[in-house]
Amino acid sequence: MKLLLVIVSDTDKNKVNLALVENGVQATIIYSTGGFLNRGTVTFMIGAEDDRVDEIIELIRKNVSERKEVCKSTLPPALQTLFFVSKQKIEQGGAVIFVIDIEEFLKV
Repeated sequence: MKLLLVIVSDTDKNKVNLALVENGVQATIIYSTGGFLNRGTVTFMIGAEDDRVDEIIELIRKNVSERKEVCKSTLPPALQTLFFVSKQKIEQGGAVIFVIDIEEFLKV
């Protein structure tokens, strides 16, 4: 038994959730904010048998998108001119997946 912690962008959450539901994968969803751009993220907690892990990872891979977003500086405007700050494009999207061994899984 494995626990998959799958962190995806808020933008991709509906598509990932629908794919999981359509394939009979139950998940608990935790909403959060974080990352370099301080954007909304969603963490799916999924308990899965060992033989379904690769299938679930592939479902997630097919339903997340990668995109470039403009990163705005966090410096105050007055300091931005002093430090010659420019906007940068940062790669966003995809998923971060942790696969953890589980000794026991109970539903009560």
